[in-house]
Amino acid sequence: MAFDKKDAQIIAYRAAYICSNPECNTLTIGPAITDPQLINKKGEAAHILGEKAGAARHDPNSSINVASVENGLWLCANCHTLIDKNQGADYSSDDLFGWKKEHEEFISMLLRTHKSPVPIILRQSTNRKIAQNIVDCISNKGVYFQCHSIENPDHVMKSIDEVRRQIIFEVQAIDSDKRLKQICKYIQDANREFMNELSLDNSLLDDYLIILRKRVGIQLKRLRDEIGCHISGQITSIIP
Repeated sequence: MAFDKKDAQIIAYRAAYICSNPECNTLTIGPAITDPQLINKKGEAAHILGEKAGAARHDPNSSINVASVENGLWLCANCHTLIDKNQGADYSSDDLFGWKKEHEEFISMLLRTHKSPVPIILRQSTNRKIAQNIVDCISNKGVYFQCHSIENPDHVMKSIDEVRRQIIFEVQAIDSDKRLKQICKYIQDANREFMNELSLDNSLLDDYLIILRKRVGIQLKRLRDEIGCHISGQITSIIP
C-alpha cells in the first residue's frame, strides 16, 4: 500500500524531490512544457521495510512503523523498482536507511548554507547524455542485430572495435556514477572477449555473436530501465 498522501509529500520535501540513491540524484519533479497548469513527476515514496510478508525487506520484528515517514525513502521511479527487485536482495534496509540519512543531511546543509543543488542535477544530466551516446553508438552497429548470414568477420571486428573505442572515450567523462561505469565495463568485457575468441577461430562467428548480443542486450536493458536511456529501432530485438 502506498504512503498516506501527506506523509509521501513530507518524504518528498525532505529529499527536495531529488532521488535519494547516491548514484542517481535525479530531479523527480518539474513543469509540463505545454500546459502551465500541469507538472511532470517521476518520483515515489518507497518503503524501506516492506509492509507485508514477502515484500522487500519485510521485518516482522522491527519497532518501526512501516507506514511512517521514518520508513519512507524518496526515489525516482527507476530506482524504486531497482531496490525492490528479488525482494530487495541487493539493497539492505541498513543501506537504504543510510541513503535516507545522508541525503536528508545533505539537503539540509544546502538549505542552511544557501547552496544550490543544480550541480547534482547537472552531473546526472551529463551522465545520462553519456549513456545515451553509448546506446546510440551501439544501435548504429548492425553487428549487434543483423542477420548472422550477412555478417563479414572483418567488418564485425571493425564495428566492435569502434564501439569499444567510443566507450573508452565516453567513460572518461562519467562523473561519480559507479552504476553507469559498471554497465560500461560489462559491455566492454563482452566486446573484448568476443574479439579475442573470434581472432582465434572465426568459423564460430554465429555462436559468438549470439553470446555477444545476449550480454550486450542485458546491459542495454539496464541503460534503459536504470539510467533512463531511449532505445528504439532494430537494436531492441536483443533486449531481454
